[in-house]
Amino acid sequence: MNTKRKGSLAVGEAIAHFIRTGITVLVPVSDCDKYDLAIDQGGIIKRVQCKYSSDRERSGAFIVDLRTFGGYREKTYHTKYLKDDFDLLFIYCSNGNRYLIPAEKIVGKSQMAVGAKSWNDFSC
Repeated sequence: MNTKRKGSLAVGEAIAHFIRTGITVLVPVSDCDKYDLAIDQGGIIKRVQCKYSSDRERSGAFIVDLRTFGGYREKTYHTKYLKDDFDLLFIYCSNGNRYLIPAEKIVGKSQMAVGAKSWNDFSC
């Protein structure tokens, strides 16, 4: 599965999760923002970045890359997310596990491993 499909799968899972829990989902008409969708929680709008992970550490935890990648011709770059890029990070793992993590918990990180005990509180 290519990167675009993995991203689409994560967005689809996030939409399904929020709809199941009674939360209104808002979907941007373009894909040029740092977030994939927004949710309306009683009039409060939160921007959600969605990530898919199938890569694992030896411990079994799923590795999630917390950078954006881009480039033009032979130049590529990666950038860590900033505090105001989004409000929530939704992670969908290939084993079906899902996590919803406030953005302030991951700002400045380039990678994280979910499935580790430290992130279990954010399982959804």
